Amino acid sequence: MNLKTARILAAAYHILMLYFVTWPGLLPFAKAEPLVFGLPFTMAWIAAWISGSVVCLILLDTVEKRYRTKDGADD
Repeated sequence: MNLKTARILAAAYHILMLYFVTWPGLLPFAKAEPLVFGLPFTMAWIAAWISGSVVCLILLDTVEKRYRTKDGADD
């Protein structure tokens, strides 16, 4: 995967995350039942998006490390 594609995918994920953890994107998922790992569904939904964000940023960093030059500047 090239650097530009990785950055676009990471940005798209975070834009979707912004929509689905705020109003109105959260409305279909705003309920207390069922419990997921002991958390109300809404909290588990937000925690899943945050966890996905961590994974997304780790993958983006892995791709960016391949494209870094010796002096630290990127394209």
